[in-house]
Amino acid sequence: MRTLALLLLCGLAGAAGAAGAQTIEGYWQDTARRILFSPDAPSGYVYGQWAPLDQQQTYPSAKQIRRAGGGFDLVDLLYDDEEVIKVVRADEQRIDFIRTNQLSRCAARHECRLESPNQLFCALETSCPNAKGEQVVWRGEEQYARRASCERDGKRQAQGIPVRCR
Repeated sequence: MRTLALLLLCGLAGAAGAAGAQTIEGYWQDTARRILFSPDAPSGYVYGQWAPLDQQQTYPSAKQIRRAGGGFDLVDLLYDDEEVIKVVRADEQRIDFIRTNQLSRCAARHECRLESPNQLFCALETSCPNAKGEQVVWRGEEQYARRASCERDGKRQAQGIPVRCR
């Protein structure tokens, strides 16, 4: 009887651990994106069409979301100090953050939510300062897949910092 109770308790603990794994915490690599608005979209571009991304690309948009204090923190592995990240809101299922470029002062607002244990969906809007205030210059959506790990693989280049995800 004790063995049965112990097995049941271990099974419940395992199930609780698996349910806890369904959180935004972890490494994420972009798998597809679509442009909803851009004055610089290529000619012939079909707005709203998902474009799959090469998973072996040298410069993926890879992120690490980790617990920090009572909330979450985000590191965008493609960028270093030229981009400042501010987490606006986060919980187990979503994270909203703003990435601001130090030179241009353009700000990309991200609203991301967990779609499944291994898929993160983000809506983005980038605006830049101009003489009249702020102007939206890009709007789109991105899909991310969970990765076991992502790490920077070299020094900053013109396109960002090379990243390798597994």
